[in-house]
Amino acid sequence: MDRLEYILIKIDLKEAYKRLTEREKKIITLYYLEGYKDEEIARLYGINRQNVNRQRKRGISKLKIF
Repeated sequence: MDRLEYILIKIDLKEAYKRLTEREKKIITLYYLEGYKDEEIARLYGINRQNVNRQRKRGISKLKIF
């Protein structure tokens, strides 16, 4: 179990967490728990900053609607 999954389970978002893609999970972890910026995450994945931002927001939206 990774740190993000543990935190979300603790706040009863386990089912919502399952709906995230692996990339959304990693981006959210890097951004919110590890302190990476969108630009740094983009470099890691070889994508542009806007794409990182979109995926992070999509993942957070999935957590909010649950």
